[in-house]
Amino acid sequence: MEIFSLIDSLEELVVQARRLPVGGNLVVDRKRMLDLVDQLRLTIPTDIQQAAEILSRQEQIVSDARRHAATIHEQAEAERMRRLDESQLVREARDRAHALIIDAEDQARQTITDANTTAAAYLSEAAEAATKQLDDADQYALEILRRVESQMAGIVSSIRASIEGLQEQR
Repeated sequence: MEIFSLIDSLEELVVQARRLPVGGNLVVDRKRMLDLVDQLRLTIPTDIQQAAEILSRQEQIVSDARRHAATIHEQAEAERMRRLDESQLVREARDRAHALIIDAEDQARQTITDANTTAAAYLSEAAEAATKQLDDADQYALEILRRVESQMAGIVSSIRASIEGLQEQR
């Protein structure tokens, strides 16, 4: 996944940073680090695209359920017509055909309801996963920026100490 590659690049940037002779702090390429953070933010929407794919599967499931219901309905209608031809069973055929149609409609409604529920669950999971990844990425970036801030404070402190040392020598 691209986000993990970007995190690896961010880690590599920190690992390859030069150490300062005073205090052992690191010098990190600020532009490169900010570019990596921006790229991290840009990769997150792929999870939202995955959620859209789940929604498109929902439509497929609903479509399949409707086709299945239509097939059951056609079978029921064919059964009804066959029984109409049999004079003794006309009433029974009508009742049976009606029951099959009701069952088919109930099954279709249930299948559509189940498909909607499943799709909603997938969408919810995808949204939660996307939110978690965003939170994790932001937390990671915040942690890195805090480390960089701390290192920069150490650098500034070292510079001030050097300036004061030079001023005292004069």
